[in-house]
Amino acid sequence: MDSRTIGAPLTRRRMNALLGAAGATTATLGAGAARAADPVNFFTWSGYDLPVFHQPYIDQHGENPTITFLGGTDEAFAKLRAGFATDIVHPCSDSVRQWYDAGTIRPFDTSRLTYWNDLFPAFRDLPETQTPDGQPLFIPWDWGNSSVLYRTDMVEIEEESWSVLYDERYAGKLATYDSAVANVQIAALVAGYSEEDIWHLTDEQLAEVRKLVEKQRDVLRFYWTSQTEALQALAAGEIVAMYAWNDAYAQLTAEGVPVAYMSPKEGARNWICGLVLSTNNVADDDRIYDFVNAMMRPEAGAYLISEYGLGSGNAKAYDLVPQERLVEVGLDNPQAFLDDGIFLLPLEPEYEQKYVELWEEVKAGM
Repeated sequence: MDSRTIGAPLTRRRMNALLGAAGATTATLGAGAARAADPVNFFTWSGYDLPVFHQPYIDQHGENPTITFLGGTDEAFAKLRAGFATDIVHPCSDSVRQWYDAGTIRPFDTSRLTYWNDLFPAFRDLPETQTPDGQPLFIPWDWGNSSVLYRTDMVEIEEESWSVLYDERYAGKLATYDSAVANVQIAALVAGYSEEDIWHLTDEQLAEVRKLVEKQRDVLRFYWTSQTEALQALAAGEIVAMYAWNDAYAQLTAEGVPVAYMSPKEGARNWICGLVLSTNNVADDDRIYDFVNAMMRPEAGAYLISEYGLGSGNAKAYDLVPQERLVEVGLDNPQAFLDDGIFLLPLEPEYEQKYVELWEEVKAGM
């Protein structure tokens, strides 16, 4: 996931949380030596800065963390490699090993993590989020999937499939996420290649995939980088179907927009994002771990589930959410949710380069 802005329904609880966030500091920090008095710096996506997620840290230290917003994982990685000073960063699991190999993040001491054993083991023990000798580099905090969100009053669906985003019947009324890897892999699935194939497409396979990527380019209204803006277009009827994250369904249904969220026959794209420790920290480790433990609480996870429609990495968070709300956001059976999709993995560099080159060439022909 290269760019994410969470849009949650503006409920009374969320409004109160937003008002409470007014005292939070947002800044971009330069490199500097850590001092015991420095507040924790959290480098995260817009939408994850609410005090409700880390209130015990505020209560304990009498201060807000410094929040810096990242625009994408590539941008964040470049900043970290350039010496950007921060404490905790919020990437997704497929970035973790690359960041560690570059020396930008360091392992967690699990003895200092109050809720470590409450995390879903399947998320906690991902090999690609550990050092070669098995030390954890990543705390799985939020998860969900990507699929097709569409207007039920404007689209006729015979079979749930990603192919609707290539359908000429809806030319000029479709949108997809501006991501090279995602769109090359989805086109490969629509073309009939298997889940195993999409991680290492040959040059011959990519030539076939290119035809679909070009077809989609010609029927799209736009590629989106802000899901919020794309959802506004869907709500207004300017587009009728789009690539979306599952929190989008919760948002638009809360607003009364007639939409459905697919379980495509080719598989949804399952993602997990979370917390990592920067090697160029600003605050001392005591404060950093206080903040991380606050974020890992089941109460924080329950808010994420209930208000954002996203999954929490803390398995105990689900016990704090009413069953009817879990059903509404499709998280009453987290394991079934995860089984119905393709878990995103890191690409080998040689394949990632080819996918990006294909994507950029096709987009340049718009």
